[in-house]
Amino acid sequence: MIKELYRVEDELGPVLVLEKGDKRILSFDSRLQQSSVYMNKPFYLAHEYTQIMILGMLFVDAKNVTILGLGGGSLGHYFNHYYPHVLTRIVELRQSVIDVAYQWFNLPQKANLKVICKDANVYIKQAKEQSIDLLLSDLYIAEGMSEIQAHTGFIKSCHQALSENGWLVINLHDLPGDDSEIMQSIRNTFADLYMCEVYSGNWILFCGKTEVEYTDHELNERARALDKNVEMQLMYYYKQLRNIYSV
Repeated sequence: MIKELYRVEDELGPVLVLEKGDKRILSFDSRLQQSSVYMNKPFYLAHEYTQIMILGMLFVDAKNVTILGLGGGSLGHYFNHYYPHVLTRIVELRQSVIDVAYQWFNLPQKANLKVICKDANVYIKQAKEQSIDLLLSDLYIAEGMSEIQAHTGFIKSCHQALSENGWLVINLHDLPGDDSEIMQSIRNTFADLYMCEVYSGNWILFCGKTEVEYTDHELNERARALDKNVEMQLMYYYKQLRNIYSV
């Protein structure tokens, strides 16, 4: 049974906090869950797509991570717990969502975890060149994926903000066709590209500014180490990764 704990409304609409067992859910009053957090184990990623997104750590030894889209802060909890030495920045458009993440989802207030209230598209355009090692883009509104993520200008801004060996990981509602403008832009902009389908139907794209510097064996060992460290079934998702440039 789902129980409503809190509701607030801003100029973009309602923000709801729901509870189901030991899990709290952030919703924008639609059929979609914006985020879910197990309150007794907030660093455990409840959604499959977020578990897939953190496989981006396989491709780069990130010293700083930027996340576009806060939700309830599940990825913030994850990086704060497992990578306290990494500077994590989270960019969120709505102050009401930030307030809810702190008050209802216990998002940690730590020096290594910074939350910035700003439009993600503006933020990434203004970001210092080559300043981000790992960029996770998870921009969704009540109706679905934000159209920003499908703009070629956004993709190019992300590429510019990434460090020399940086990676962009983006959660897409659908996999764009090979002949689509956005997929052509991604292919023409990034040197390496992996994809993984989520059970719910979404697609996670891993876009490398340079080709992966690890051998297949080394990537496999890194995946095993990550799987063991975080106590999630990440090896399963790792084995689903497909390199688009090799198919």
